[in-house]
Order: sequence, then structure tokens, then C-alpha cells
Amino acid sequence: MIFINLLIKNSFRIIGKLLFSISILYSSISLADDYPNKPITIIEPWGAQSWGFLQAQELAKELEKILDQRVLVQAKPGGASSLGTKFVADSDPDGYTLLHAWIAGLVIVPLNKDDLGYNPTKAFDIISHFTESPVVAVSRSDAPWNTLAEMVEYVRANPDKKFAFSGGPALSIHSISGAEVFERENVPVKGIFYDDAAAAGAAMLAGDTAVAMDGFGSLRRYGDKVKAIGVFSTKRYPGFEDVLTVSEQGLDGPTVRSWSAMVAPNGMPDSVKKKISEAIDQVLSNKDFQQRIYENMQWFVTPSSADDVQKLIASDTEQMRGAIARVKARQNN
Repeated sequence: MIFINLLIKNSFRIIGKLLFSISILYSSISLADDYPNKPITIIEPWGAQSWGFLQAQELAKELEKILDQRVLVQAKPGGASSLGTKFVADSDPDGYTLLHAWIAGLVIVPLNKDDLGYNPTKAFDIISHFTESPVVAVSRSDAPWNTLAEMVEYVRANPDKKFAFSGGPALSIHSISGAEVFERENVPVKGIFYDDAAAAGAAMLAGDTAVAMDGFGSLRRYGDKVKAIGVFSTKRYPGFEDVLTVSEQGLDGPTVRSWSAMVAPNGMPDSVKKKISEAIDQVLSNKDFQQRIYENMQWFVTPSSADDVQKLIASDTEQMRGAIARVKARQNN
């Protein structure tokens, strides 16, 4: 009798575990079938006038067609993109809050600050690489130089004049590239910092700075009012073959490009991650979409896997470590 009672008890336990497993599987399948049943929000950690916000808007339009659900874009600027990045890291991993993440929030700011409240390599499920653009030095068309090297020589030849540059926030890849090249060339060009690269471009046009560190998009945004005087890259870019790299000009500058990725809070159900990943991949792989982003913004859509993004974070972290140490030193002086 005791043996029979034990057998019955164990049978109930096994059946209970089996039913629990089936319910988990069913809820997971139901979640995938039901997702998305309400609007999705893409958090853009730069301002509403930034290239990032415009890119996220274009992506949202296409996702709405695929998912048959509204996709909103919300700007949460601040802290060189770390404010919006942390907001998403703290959000529920249900697939309804996504982040248009940037090198600033995943690499640069974490190198500069230890207490961000998120770990860039553990806080997110990476979906895909999204866009990239090299850092481009841009001056007004009437500037008395046509290359960055000529500007450096002009600064040296005019020690009584004051010169400034900007690339947006102090911890953007644009501002850091500018600070690095001028420091390495030992010329006194002061950094002035703004909320984003758009504000930096406006300051350059107004004459508040001699050069803005932005992207090729500035050439479209400002037209014949500006000229590109150098690109921080190991190569010249298609469509801009006449713009010399900084190394071709004999200057020593960083070559880390600005880039973005689509990520979500870590812990999304596999079924939801699969569905949103497939939708985003469908958009980013579309040649018409890629061409539209390039023609309208001069940014390059470069989709790649989560593993590739993780490798990029690791390699850029190593490349930027010294530059960020110098940023810290300047902040402490």
C-alpha cells in the first residue's frame, strides 16, 4: 500500500511538471502569435533633429508595414546617448521597447564612466548593426583652407587668433576625433560642445567654430555653404572620392567610425526576438531602403549579425581606450 501511494504521488509530480512545461511552451507560442498587439517604441538617444532620429523614423515606417502595428520613435537625449540607452536597459524585455543604440552609449561613455547603471555587453539583446558613417571634418565654403592639414597649418601661422571645433557632445566619436587630431598635431583648437552634431554644424555655419566634426550628411544638410576637408577613415568613401583621409593629408587622427545598432533589453522571449529580428532584417536588407538612407542622409545601412556587433564593440573599446583616458585627463585639469 505504501508503495502504491508513493507511486501515485510521483505520478502526480511528473504530470504536474509536464503540464507546467506544456503551459510555458503554449504561452511562448501564443506570445509570438500575438506579438505585437500594441505599439512598439524605438528610443532614439539623440535629439529629434539628429541623423539617428531620422534613421529611426525611416525604419519605423517600414516596420509598421511588416508588423501591421504602429511603431513610434521617441527621442531621449542626454549624457552623450547614455540616458536613452539606460532607459531601454531598464525596460521590460517584452519586445515593445527597442533602442537605436550608438557607439557613444555602448563604447565611449562606458569607458569614461563606471557607474552608468547598465553593462553595455550584458544589458541588451543585439538584433542587428544598422548604420555607419565616418567622421568628416566640415568647414564653411569661404574658409581659407580646403583640407584639414591646411587648417592645421593656418592655425600655426596665426597664433594670435582663436580657433574652435565641435562635434556635438564631448563624448561623441566626432568630438573625440577632433580633440585627438588637434592634440596630436599640437595646435590650439578649442573644443566647444553641443547636444548633437546638428547643433555643432549650425555653430560652424554661424562662425562660432572653424570646423565641425560630423558626417557626409552635413554636405546635404548645408549644401554649397560648406565643404568637406577631411575624413577620419582608412579609406575614401564611395560618392566622396575627392575627400582625402586624414592620413593621406599626413595627419595622425583616429579612424573609428560612427555607427549604430538595433538592440532590445536583455531577456526577450526567443519567439519575440525572432519575430522582431526577422522584421528588422527584412527592412535593413532592402536595397531601396538602403539607397533612401544614403541619398537623404549620406549614411550607409550596414546590417550584420549580433556576433559581429559584439566584436565591433570589443574592437572599438580597445581602440578608444587611450583616447578616453586623455579625455579624462583633460576633464581633471
